[in-house]
Amino acid sequence: MKEPVALVIGLILIAVVGGSLGAQEPLAPEHAVVIPLGVEGGAYEALQPGARGGTLYLSVGGNPESWNPIVTKTTYVSIIASYCQQALITRDAITGVLMGELAESWAVSQDSLEIVFHLRRGLTWSDGEPFTADDVLFTFNDLVLNDDVDTGNRDLLRLPSGGFPTIEKVDDYTVRVVSPEVFRPLLDAFTLFILPKHKLAPFVHKLNPEVPAGTFNGAWGVDTPVEDLVGLGPFTITQYEPDLVIKLERNPLYYHYDPLGTQLPYLDEIVIQVGVTGDLTLLQFLNGEVDMIPARAPDMPILKAQEAQKGFTVSLGEVAYEIKFLALNQDTEAENLRDLFRKLPFRQAMSHAVDRQHIIDTLHIGLAYPLWSLVSVPSPFYAGRERYGGPITERDAVTYTYDLERAAELLDACGIADRDGDGLREFEDGSDVEFTLSYGAKGMGDVAIVIADDLAKLGITAKPLYVEFNTLVGRLLSGTVVEGVLIALSGGDDPHGGVNVYSSEGDLHFWHYSAGHGDRYEYEARIDELYRLGAGTYDMDEAFGFYKEIQTVFAREDLGLIFTAATRFTCATYDRIGNAQLCAQVGAVYGGPLAELLYIRNQ
Repeated sequence: MKEPVALVIGLILIAVVGGSLGAQEPLAPEHAVVIPLGVEGGAYEALQPGARGGTLYLSVGGNPESWNPIVTKTTYVSIIASYCQQALITRDAITGVLMGELAESWAVSQDSLEIVFHLRRGLTWSDGEPFTADDVLFTFNDLVLNDDVDTGNRDLLRLPSGGFPTIEKVDDYTVRVVSPEVFRPLLDAFTLFILPKHKLAPFVHKLNPEVPAGTFNGAWGVDTPVEDLVGLGPFTITQYEPDLVIKLERNPLYYHYDPLGTQLPYLDEIVIQVGVTGDLTLLQFLNGEVDMIPARAPDMPILKAQEAQKGFTVSLGEVAYEIKFLALNQDTEAENLRDLFRKLPFRQAMSHAVDRQHIIDTLHIGLAYPLWSLVSVPSPFYAGRERYGGPITERDAVTYTYDLERAAELLDACGIADRDGDGLREFEDGSDVEFTLSYGAKGMGDVAIVIADDLAKLGITAKPLYVEFNTLVGRLLSGTVVEGVLIALSGGDDPHGGVNVYSSEGDLHFWHYSAGHGDRYEYEARIDELYRLGAGTYDMDEAFGFYKEIQTVFAREDLGLIFTAATRFTCATYDRIGNAQLCAQVGAVYGGPLAELLYIRNQ
């Protein structure tokens, strides 16, 4: 057996001691998770220990389709699951760094082919049944890796060679994962929620041949009695009425504590009104019927005007994970455009012509952030940080300032000029430099107009063209039809999630598909190599170095995508809700990692 090395401790703080110097009694159970609220220098420094009791009122736009997070991943299912379930490891809500959760720690072998998870002892499901390694093996071997189960989560365990790791039980509190190849992104698979074997095994055909195949896909439907729904999270579901309400009550067996020894969550209950959207959400908030809402940009003037009078706070939070960009298709059918788009100085000129601040100020009323990187700003691997999970300094940002004069110089160097004095640049054959600028999201139309107006000042005609989104995606995948496009990617914490976009052989490398067929540039080969290196180490600091180089190489030498701006999360919360500023920090008003720390002031 391989000796595990590089032990990773699961949480910032495992136990807190108190009392007199002579008695050093622990304030929380031995294997509890203690959230370091108010600890100086920590990510939770601005938050404070709260008081137990009270009800939080929220609203969501629609009904969950199921309570089963394995087979459904819609927004509302994910929201409710985050209150009720937990994973072996998780990403810290503020820093994005991987931390232990149900696993107290994990270790990686010297050859990086084996991960050993050490589970927290003494944890129980909300119905009192013990949590053990059997639940972990059930979740992965009998559900996620079971072809009878309809789940998109299986791909998280799929290795580059196409196979899967072996997941085995060492003892009741130790799980070993063995992979035939080194693949650090495999860790993200263990952020999946663990489900209770004692409740769900009867629905699995693999374990019960008399049960029809596929039965599990209907397990834990919304018609399931709420008393049959159990979890390891801070809350349990106690009531559901479609289109009306979801009620959650605190889980008295939860294993998170604050530094003073108070068991979390602080709240007794969360009441979520169902089917509330748009203007009705704003109205209910202003009437005090709900305590927290994500704030839309058009609502900000209304909210700010009533902020002091009604006793709530509007907070500007973190940048969204989305990555919005302009792409120029280097394989387009138009030969003149294809040759031009393949010139780095032209792409640099286009980047200098994007007035990101104007987009931020006018289209997002200041609630956005200029982008330069192919990695999401909230990611712990974002190159605007100086280390993995560190604070954002943007010290190494490769930015292109809005500079039409510099853009004009670069365009001149590309050999396109106003040859006939009509104010438009022409190719050598006399044809005008013009291209269509397609977009599939209505909100991108205004961005397209801003860019087109600035390009017109440079003598280039960009013609905004709305294309139904699915049709636009089909055209992108064809490889040659689209000329220019404005579109967005969802982004995420781990840069490897974008390898199918940024690798030269990726199936979404839509601005230069020919790179995957032998027409690969030197910088694209380097990016491919760096992705392999980043995925091939479990040393997060080392991986950060590889991903940082990817970002700088792409911005300086590739620039196949010209980034624009991402919106910033805004939320409004009543001041009676303690620690509510966390919703802006984590970019959400829903979910277990947030809700367990909220409390009601002055009850």
